[in-house]
Amino acid sequence: MTRYCTHGVALVLAMLMLTALGGQSAFAEKRVALVVGNSAYVHTTPLSNPLNDARDMTEALKATGFEVVEAIDADKLKLDGALRSFTDKLADADVALFFYAGHGLQVGAQNYLVPIDAKLERERDLEFEAVKLDFVLRQMEIDREGKTSIVILDACRDNPLTRNLARSMGTRSAGIGRGLAAASTGLGTFIAYSTQPGNVALDGKGRNSPFTAALAKHVRVKGRNLPATMIEVRKDVLAATGGKQVPWDHSALTGDFYFVAGETAPPPGSVQQAPAGTSADVAALQARLAKLEAEAKERERSSVTAPAPGAMLAADGIKLAELRARAANLEDMTKDLQRKLMSSRMEEGKALDPNEKMKLQKRSIDIQMEWTRRGLDLKKLRDEIAAIESKAVPAATTAANVPPVTPKSKPDKSSPSFEDADNVALTGNQIRVFRAPNPIACRDACEADTACTGYQHGKKAANMGQCELFSAITARNEDQSWRSGVRRAASGGAPVFGAPPTRSKLGFDFYEDLDFEGDQIKAMTVDSADGCMTVCRNTRDCSAAALLSNKVYSAQFDGHNCVVYRKVLKLRGTAAGVTAIVKRDQ
Repeated sequence: MTRYCTHGVALVLAMLMLTALGGQSAFAEKRVALVVGNSAYVHTTPLSNPLNDARDMTEALKATGFEVVEAIDADKLKLDGALRSFTDKLADADVALFFYAGHGLQVGAQNYLVPIDAKLERERDLEFEAVKLDFVLRQMEIDREGKTSIVILDACRDNPLTRNLARSMGTRSAGIGRGLAAASTGLGTFIAYSTQPGNVALDGKGRNSPFTAALAKHVRVKGRNLPATMIEVRKDVLAATGGKQVPWDHSALTGDFYFVAGETAPPPGSVQQAPAGTSADVAALQARLAKLEAEAKERERSSVTAPAPGAMLAADGIKLAELRARAANLEDMTKDLQRKLMSSRMEEGKALDPNEKMKLQKRSIDIQMEWTRRGLDLKKLRDEIAAIESKAVPAATTAANVPPVTPKSKPDKSSPSFEDADNVALTGNQIRVFRAPNPIACRDACEADTACTGYQHGKKAANMGQCELFSAITARNEDQSWRSGVRRAASGGAPVFGAPPTRSKLGFDFYEDLDFEGDQIKAMTVDSADGCMTVCRNTRDCSAAALLSNKVYSAQFDGHNCVVYRKVLKLRGTAAGVTAIVKRDQ
C-alpha cells in the first residue's frame, strides 16, 4: 500500500516509524575499508604526512561504521598481505573503500602505488616492487554487482623515484606521466584523486595533506552524499592551496552513498592492523581474481540458452572500458612523441657542429624508435578492443563480413535543449569522461543523462574527441580547444501550480509559501532551498521537495526541514514558511 504524506499529526507517527526503519536499514549495511599510509620510504625522500593521513582517515571511517584494515608504512609484502586481508571481507560487503596516501606514479598510462621498500631502478621492477591500481580496482569490482566501491588516492605527490626510473628508461621515459593517470572504473565505482590526473598534489606543512585534512572532516558530516562531500572537500583544498590544487573525481555510482545518512551516526566500526604478509599473497590474489572472473563469465553464459545478437558479457564490458582508457592515453603519448620528434629534427637541421649534429641525430632515432614501439602497443590495444567489440556485432553482419552501417547524423545540428558555443570551455563538477566521435554525440549523451547540465567536446590534438559531461558548471571561458553546450532552462507549458514560479534553477521550479500533498520518500536537514533541491536531485525517483522554514511544520518531521517526494498529488494552498521545489514535467 502506498503511504501518502500530509502535514498532519497522523503522518508524524508514520514518519517516525519510517525514519526508524530507514535508520536500521542503513546501519545494517556492511562497510569494509583498506587504509594505507606510506611515509618511511627507504630508497627515496620520506613523506611527512601519509602516516597521519592514514591514521586520521582510519578514525573517521571507523566513526562512520567501517571495518578497517590499516597498513602503516607498508613494504611490498605487507601491502600484498593487507590487500589479501581486505579482499577476504569483500564477499558480503555492501560498501568497499580503499584509501591510499603515499607515493604513486603512472607509466604507460598505468597507475602504480609504491611500497616503502621499492627501488624502481628499471622499468621491469614496476611489476615486482609496486602494486598496479587496476589490480586493486578489479579485486574490488569483480562479483560485486549492485554494490558500492570507493577508491580515494592521495598519491600524486612529487616522486623522486620517477626521475630514477626515467634515467634508466632513456627515451622510453616519455611513458612516465606527471602525477597519476585517469583510471577507468566499472559500474558502482567512485574514484577520487587529491588533484587532477596529470598534476602533482601538495604533501602539506601541517599534520595532514590539504586533501586528507578536508576529507577526514567532511566524511563525518550528517546527511551529505558522496558527490556533495567531495564538492566540499574540493572547496577546502582550493582555499588551503590558493587554487594550486584541485581535487578530481570520477563516478560510475548507480545509487546514493552517505557516510552518515541521518541525524543518528552509525554504530562505530573496528580497526584491524594489516598482517606482515608472505610471498604467497600475490599468487592468492591472482588466483582469486581469475576464479571470480571465470565464474562471472560462466554465470552469464548459463543464464541464457543463446546469447542475443549484439549482447556483451559484463566482464567484457569492464575490460573494454579499461582498454579504451589505456588506448586514449597511448594516443596522447604517441602524439607527444611525434611533436618531440619534429622538434628534435628541427634542432638537428640547425646544428653546425658535427659532433652536436650526430648527438641530435641519435636522439631523434631514439625518439622515433620509442614512437614506433608505442604505436605498436596502441595497435595491439586496438586489436584487443576490436576482438571484444566483434562479439557484440549482430549475427547477420558478422556472417556477411560487412561493417555495420554508421547512422546518419541529424540534419539539424542545433538542439532546443542546449545553448551551444564554439571555442568555449567549461569548468565544474565532471560526472563522466569518454571518447565521442563528434560534438553531437557528446551532446546527446548529456541530454540522455538527467544529471548532466553541460558538455564539452575536444577539437585539438591534445583533447581530440574527448567528451566531458558536467553536473554543475562554475565557469565558461574562451578556449579554442573545445566546443561546449549548457542545458537551457525549460520554458512554455502550464506551471505546475497554476502560477509562475518564484524562480527556477537546474530544471526545478521554486514556489514560495505553497504547500502540497505527495508520496513521501524521506526527510533531511539542509541549510537552504538550493540544498533541498540538491537532496531531491541526488535521490532516486524524487520529483518534488518542500523546504519547511516554519518550525511548526519541521517539528512534524522530527526537526528535519527538507522533505522529498516521489510525486505531487495535489496543491494544499498557501502556507507561510513552505517553499515547494518541483522538478519540471512532473
